[in-house]
Amino acid sequence: MRKLNPHDLDRLVRSNRRLKLSLLITLAAIVLVAVVLIKNDIDARLGAGVGVLIGLLLLMPQRRLLAELGLTGAEAKEILAAHREQLSGVADLPPQERARREGVKATVYILLGLALLAVLAVSAVYFFGHAFETVEEDAPSDPWLGISFFAGFISLCAGPALLWQGSQHRAEAQMWQQRG
Repeated sequence: MRKLNPHDLDRLVRSNRRLKLSLLITLAAIVLVAVVLIKNDIDARLGAGVGVLIGLLLLMPQRRLLAELGLTGAEAKEILAAHREQLSGVADLPPQERARREGVKATVYILLGLALLAVLAVSAVYFFGHAFETVEEDAPSDPWLGISFFAGFISLCAGPALLWQGSQHRAEAQMWQQRG
């Protein structure tokens, strides 16, 4: 791993922080615009292209800095992760303690992922059991149908990601156990 001088490391950390902040603001703006478009029945076929363009515009300053520093994206991530470990004090821990911490993280991620997959199963059963039923015109809408859809969608997206994160932390815990 390359070492950066303190000035360049500070520039990289600030650029990364600005990138994350602009990503959050942009995502909030995109959700707001999508809600307004849907509410007003406006066709939004150009959404994917606009999203890619926004993503490229957000990444331009970060890519320029990486090129200026002569780093790849993977090297920058590694440098930032090492910097975070130094600031938090994790880098100074013995290997057995780091293995224990990673094992706890792995367990938490796996349990959360399994819980979300259970939520997915329950919401899918409810949603598909009620989605195709005929409803009378004046009947009140079923709020649980919408809740089950969104809960299922969020669980479908987040559950496997959490399980993957758990497996990554488990592998890292095993690596630290072997070092210790």
